[in-house]
Amino acid sequence: MSYVPLLRFFGFALLAIAAASAAPILAAWITGEDPSAYIASLCLSGFISALLFVLSQGLKQGKSVRSGFRELILALSVFWLIGPFAACVPFVGQSLSLPSAWFEAVSALTTTGAWLSEPLARATASGMIYRASLEWLGGIASLATAAAVFVRPEFIGIAPPVPPFARGQGDTYLRAFTAAFETFAPVYAALTGVSFFGFIFTGVPVEQAITLALSLIASGGFAPTPGGIASYGIPAMVVAYSTLVVSAVNFIVIARLALRGGGRLETGPDAETRAFLLLIIPVALLFWFSLEGWNPRQLPPQIGNAISLLSTNGTIIGSTPQLTPLLVTATIGGAAVSTAGGIKLLRWLITFQRAGQELWQLTHPAGVLYRKRPALHEFGVWIHTIAFTIVLAALTLTVGFFGYDLELAVATAVAVVTNAGPLIAAAPSSTSDFIQFTEPLRILLALGMIAGRLELIVLLLLVAPTFWRA
Repeated sequence: MSYVPLLRFFGFALLAIAAASAAPILAAWITGEDPSAYIASLCLSGFISALLFVLSQGLKQGKSVRSGFRELILALSVFWLIGPFAACVPFVGQSLSLPSAWFEAVSALTTTGAWLSEPLARATASGMIYRASLEWLGGIASLATAAAVFVRPEFIGIAPPVPPFARGQGDTYLRAFTAAFETFAPVYAALTGVSFFGFIFTGVPVEQAITLALSLIASGGFAPTPGGIASYGIPAMVVAYSTLVVSAVNFIVIARLALRGGGRLETGPDAETRAFLLLIIPVALLFWFSLEGWNPRQLPPQIGNAISLLSTNGTIIGSTPQLTPLLVTATIGGAAVSTAGGIKLLRWLITFQRAGQELWQLTHPAGVLYRKRPALHEFGVWIHTIAFTIVLAALTLTVGFFGYDLELAVATAVAVVTNAGPLIAAAPSSTSDFIQFTEPLRILLALGMIAGRLELIVLLLLVAPTFWRA
């Protein structure tokens, strides 16, 4: 294993975290707030980043990196675990303890939006923009990781005709990640800008428009006002939910349309976007049917809730549906290459496709010999689903062990693993504030957020000794 590319990767990651402090410093200066915590974060992250670059230049490359898969997995693990320590400096400046500040940073970088206190998160314009900036950064990191690593048979269950950002014969996963990041970043930034100007056009204040645009494109679930997205009126809600749709569909398709093709972006048919759009109305009806009275006026907000839960944004407007359909919807998730969490639509499609094939064989036994079936690599799907279920069960039991009600325990487990933090507000007698949990439990919940963002197959690789052997 070569540590030079790891040092450079983490150096760039810290540089990005330092850059996330720039906008809050400007916002603090404009609004008369104290910017010292953000300046300290920028200086500390920037200094360590420069130190890592210098150190990487002084080290020998070592033996050549053949695939770079282990290096990238280790780099991503370090990013999600250690990166929040660099990002939490401004939160420590808000009088939070180090574990609580680390939790807040993990929640932001994993785009979970599981704030300790919603009022505290909204207390200052600079604080809102900083949290949303970290969510934006976590969103683009998730997109690049998915396109470079996870869109492969062993992870999604089917081989795309030309895998996006394929490594080729002499390339590495680290370089594929870099290529995906460089390709996606301009499109991701442009869409964020479109969302921002859309909010400005609908009358949203500038600092709140920045927060909404940065958070929603990353499916972060952060609304700057206590009333949530619904408090801005119908035009702003249209912009918000349009942004959430973009955050949940296949970003490779979006980038291909924006960049007018390109060899790296050639893929097969996009079944996920079609499935996502087709699911919105049935899920909204399911939410509506679970309400009392079936008032027709309650249906439009449920369409927004369907988009929010499928994208794992997690916020709910209007009347709150029953908890079970909300949890199931968040578990479904968005596209494989998106900022959404959950099991992911493509895995569900593969599961149903395999189930249809097995049922066809049961009713047509002779077809086993004569019917040609498309090759499926569903082993990775089953492993991921089993791991997902085990982590959900373990977190549910853990939260229950700390003395919380079963419904809150299940909602919390689903919210953190699917990166849909505000979802816990749907549990009876609960709010969206994670301060209701004890500090030791919050550390475990933060690890659950990281597990959900890392993809659980990768989590299994991290604890497999054979994976790390040369």
